[in-house]
Amino acid sequence: MRRGWCAGVLVAAGAATLLAGCDGRATAPPSRDATPSAVSEAVDVPPAACPQPPPPAASPAPSTPPGLTPDPLAEPPAAGAPSPPARGEALLEAAARRVAAAAAVRRALPAFDQLVASAVARSGVPGSAVAVIAGDTVMYERCSGVREVGRSDSVGPHTLFPLGAVSRAYTTTLLAVLVGEGELRWDQPVRTVWPGFRLRDRWASSEATFRDLTAGRSGLPAQAGMELRRFGYGRAEILRRLRHLDPVAGFRTEPAPQDALVTAAAVAAARATGVSWERMVRERLLAPLGDRDTAVTRGGLLRSRDRVASHRCETGTMLPARLSDESVFAPSLGVAASLRGVETFARLVLNDGAVGGVRVAPDGAMVQTLTPAAVVASDGPTLLASSPGWTLSSFDDRLIATAEGGLESGTGAVVTLVPDDGVAVVVLANAAPHGVWLGRALARTLIDLAVVGIPREDWVSREQAAAAPGERSRGLTLPPLPPAAAPPPRPRGACLGTYADRYYGEVRVGRAPGGGLAIRLGRGETLHYMPWSADVWREAVSGTAAVFDVRAGRARGVTLTLLSFDGRRGFFARVD
Repeated sequence: MRRGWCAGVLVAAGAATLLAGCDGRATAPPSRDATPSAVSEAVDVPPAACPQPPPPAASPAPSTPPGLTPDPLAEPPAAGAPSPPARGEALLEAAARRVAAAAAVRRALPAFDQLVASAVARSGVPGSAVAVIAGDTVMYERCSGVREVGRSDSVGPHTLFPLGAVSRAYTTTLLAVLVGEGELRWDQPVRTVWPGFRLRDRWASSEATFRDLTAGRSGLPAQAGMELRRFGYGRAEILRRLRHLDPVAGFRTEPAPQDALVTAAAVAAARATGVSWERMVRERLLAPLGDRDTAVTRGGLLRSRDRVASHRCETGTMLPARLSDESVFAPSLGVAASLRGVETFARLVLNDGAVGGVRVAPDGAMVQTLTPAAVVASDGPTLLASSPGWTLSSFDDRLIATAEGGLESGTGAVVTLVPDDGVAVVVLANAAPHGVWLGRALARTLIDLAVVGIPREDWVSREQAAAAPGERSRGLTLPPLPPAAAPPPRPRGACLGTYADRYYGEVRVGRAPGGGLAIRLGRGETLHYMPWSADVWREAVSGTAAVFDVRAGRARGVTLTLLSFDGRRGFFARVD
């Protein structure tokens, strides 16, 4: 009997095992607050108040592992060990591992369902959608809560959630399709298809590849270009201005998340094919998958009647917030999808470009998206690495690939893959940052349940506590009042005028009511500052400073500390 044929039979047998007793559909354990069905869809009323971080619970003692074998992170064979198994044997091992993993996940689902209900309630998110996938099968779904606080419309499996940075994974999957079909190469310099692409570093400008841009290996500071949106610039202008930003690390040495550069990779792919990113995603990814829910433009999201509202926690209460416009960096931040849509996408990645027997990407095309491109950090025994569109790490001795998207306007999405076991956990929520830490906690909980039979920790408490400090403030901030001995503010007349920086562009300083200053950023936002001390002015919302360099009664320049962080100088010289 041929080994390759055996592997195919075993894979088929595993699929049959997953679907046994389900009439061709996967089942979820019955929920206490939902009528049992082929796929559990429960609607829970969320708590009105935002949750407070509870004290961490004691870690339970793990029970005997059910044995998901073999360990994907095991040490390589020592010298003199038997040669690696032939391809047929490797296929048999991989198929056997996935069948065992699917069985372990199925055993874990009753306990997982109860923990999902508890975790969603503790998180305080108004609405959420959770799914578990094994192989090519959706084994669990749960939709809870409402699309918007104050309204009765419930979250369902086709409700659209903005995905934020999970959009990067959609873009790199599209690139994998193009690479698989010979239209691009991962290690092809971007300038071969986009001669005008430039960064400050000449080597990076000429050699940066699609892999470099999508794995954050440019050497630029984290999220370079994001702050330029405040100046009212569009996509092309922001990407052009990146050439004026100094790198903070060597090319291909220290990766950092880069939504602007993932967008640049999408622009380069569009130049190479002559087709826009939006159209390629629709025609090369979504249409073959039969996905009619997913929106790749803001207009597509807004036209949907079944979409969530964003929410932020204000003074202890979840309140609807204005949905942010992510059109500038749509290939990195602008995709919106339903639970069903993300399920199909996760199945595509887990199964190397095929879903339900339909091949969307050529065989082997998806491997590079889950291959480490650079080490990000080492946290004890855990090694973090970046790959095109994903963050790679280990958990419970398993390789984990994660895509996370938390928009500041108030949504969160987390897709967690265990590639060698063929398992995925999808969590979507309409609150930030609650949706992200909820997604992290539920993924760890499911993996623990499948591997050791019990959660090693109260992951909800741990992730909630880790998120509690909030985002680090950008730039120097000032207290509301200066020290008692500080010199009094000087007249504002010396500060009025126009200033410029090559990276940021122009800012214009004018008078504001109440003796303040109004500083217009390009053609975008206007910031309002009040006198603080001497030539220092304070912005009330952020607490950041505008520090003017006044000589002979006239300001020669101004430093905006709001724009001075992570390698950005934020200094503007007078130009009038």
